[in-house]
Formats: sequence, C-alpha cells, structure tokens
Amino acid sequence: MPPLQGHDAIRSSPPSKRALGTDPNASSGDFSVPAAFDSALSNNFTNACAKFLNNMRQNEDFKNCHPFSLLLQTSSSFFDASKSTLRITQTLDATCGASAPQCKPVMDKYATEILLADACKADYESDNPMVIQAYNGLVAYLPSYQASCLHGKDGNYCFASAVTNTTSPGDAYPYYLPVGQELPAGSRPTCNSCLKSAMGVFASYSNNASQPLAKTYASAAHQISIACGTNFLDVTAAPIKSAAPTTSVSLTPTITLVLMFLLYFFQ
Repeated sequence: MPPLQGHDAIRSSPPSKRALGTDPNASSGDFSVPAAFDSALSNNFTNACAKFLNNMRQNEDFKNCHPFSLLLQTSSSFFDASKSTLRITQTLDATCGASAPQCKPVMDKYATEILLADACKADYESDNPMVIQAYNGLVAYLPSYQASCLHGKDGNYCFASAVTNTTSPGDAYPYYLPVGQELPAGSRPTCNSCLKSAMGVFASYSNNASQPLAKTYASAAHQISIACGTNFLDVTAAPIKSAAPTTSVSLTPTITLVLMFLLYFFQ
C-alpha cells in the first residue's frame, strides 16, 4: 500500500464488537475485486451517455485503479464484499494498492469528459442519479482513496472496521461524504480516532468547491461534534470558488443507503 502523505500516521482505536469473517464461505482463493458499474446499465440514459459509461468501465487504466469512490455507490459486488471482513479487506488491498498519482489524472480526465455534449451532459443536467454518482465519484477519487486507506491500531482498515461493526452500523456513513451523500440525520458514528482521521482527510478538501465535500462536510462535522465534543473536529472549513461543478445527490439515495445497511444488519 502506498504512503498516504500525512494521514497514515493517525491510527484508530478498535471498535467494541466487529463481525470478523461474516461470510463463513469466503476464502482467499475465489475472490475477484469488485468493479464499478458491474450491473447492466439501465435504459435510463441517452445513447451517448450509455456509450461513454460502457467505454469508461471497460478501459484498462480505469479498471486497474479500482476507484473506491465509485465502488461505494455503483458496485453491487462491493456491497456484497462489505458483508465479509476478509472480502472487504481484499478489496481495500486492491483499491489502496493502486497508484493514486497515476490514477487521479485518469479520473480527472473522465470527470471532464463525462460533462461533454457527446457524453453525459444531457443526463447530468437532467439529474440522472447514476450520472451524478459517477461524476461525484470521479472528482472525489483522492479524498475517498486517502480516507479508505487509513488503518486502525488493530492493523485493520478503518473502513473495514466501520462497515462490519454490527453494534454501530452508522460508522460507515462518513465515508460517503466525499461522493455527495449527506450524513443521515440522527446517525452517530463511533467517536474514535478512525472517525477523526477520516474527517480530517475530508476537511482538507472541503474548502474546494469542485469537491462534493464542500457541500457535505460542514453539516456532518457539526453533527459529529454534537456527539463527540466540540474539540473533536474542525467544523469551520469554508468553500472557495471553483469553475468545476459539484452536485449533491438527492435524498432518495441517502434513504436507500440507510435501508441497505438496516437490511444487512437485521437480516
């Protein structure tokens, strides 16, 4: 795993109860890294946009980056992997094993191209949810990469500990902030150093209006500070002007995200 330049030194306290190896049939030999847009695209796209998305997801440079920011919302296999500590750890080994300096230009290129008239501009302007998720995931590659690659004191990935923590399913919600998802009202992620360091990563990007974090960080930081104390986080990051657009997804995906976690933990 490549160094995280200033964020990898902060390590987390282990969660109280973790669902280690929640998939009893999982083994290291039959694993495939989850892929973005791994389900068949619906008909809810213009022809130009569908062609663009298909070309992007089949591009070798794109696939080799295993972008965590896009897996979060566009990959059904990633959701399945999140049910197993082994599987999600293997996934994070792949996403964090990619070279961020090499992958960021790839994501930036597609973030620019997706808004072109011969790609997904019409779909984006009509608020197509998957196109918005794709754009936000592309521009949020680096903050998502850095936060998802943080480790706790127990040596596990912070995200792996969060998403498999059955006593606090809300621990995974903050990792959706970079892709435009608001922290669900009433959610209380565990106040540990994993949360603090992840939010520290997000704070460093929240003053850039081209990042979805410019719209999601401040309210989440205030909400977390109510539960964790006023000195837990920096809540004063102020957005600056940027030419690039950023879009917050609607409330519907947020509700869907909550329901997904509830269905998983109470099935």
